[in-house]
Amino acid sequence: MHKHGREHVWPSELFTVFTAIKKAFLGFYGRLMRIKVFGQEFFSELRRNCIVVANHVTGADSIILQIALRRRLFMLAARKWFEGRFIGFFMTFFCEMVPVALEKGARNLLGIKRSLALLKNRQSLAVYPSGRMRRDDCMQEINDGAAYLSIKSGAPIVPVYMKNLAYGPEPGSRPWITETWEGLGSVAHNIFNRKIEVYIAPPIYPREGVDRKEEIKRLNAEIRRAFDELRQKASVN
Repeated sequence: MHKHGREHVWPSELFTVFTAIKKAFLGFYGRLMRIKVFGQEFFSELRRNCIVVANHVTGADSIILQIALRRRLFMLAARKWFEGRFIGFFMTFFCEMVPVALEKGARNLLGIKRSLALLKNRQSLAVYPSGRMRRDDCMQEINDGAAYLSIKSGAPIVPVYMKNLAYGPEPGSRPWITETWEGLGSVAHNIFNRKIEVYIAPPIYPREGVDRKEEIKRLNAEIRRAFDELRQKASVN
């Protein structure tokens, strides 16, 4: 780790050659598609870092999200995607992702600490509150992670709903088709996609001086309400 100001941060949190490669890739990939953004003013007028929460339907979601919002985002991803030295290096430095455990408890401590350090250094995060990719687009459960990070850091939460992304092959549809193949397939299938729509809701701010558990419940309810409204808007377009 390097010391940056008063905080110790990972090298990927600074602007490195890997950051430049990622930026160039997003710029090139974004030119091959058309993304229509609704509610851009809510994000453009936000003059600070934030926590983006989004629906998760394909392996290309993280790429589409950053192209649409035009902001550097550190994505929280399941720890399983960092297993192995090469893939861990690639996910950390090229993709700028933070490993987190899907279950609650001590295994998540490092991911939470790093996420809070990023927010303290005025970086923005992206979280999939459903915890897993769901093709049915049904957010049955809102995990507490985004709300907790918002309360601890003071960063607002910005709900984002993505529509019309092309899917990769269904994981498990063949013995050799894994989530990795779905991700690669969805990245390829979204090249030249001209129908992608991204809907942005107004920021949700945490309150100070209130019970943490109750505030987490309130923020989660606000996230769910915002997604329901964004999904409704998307259904009539």
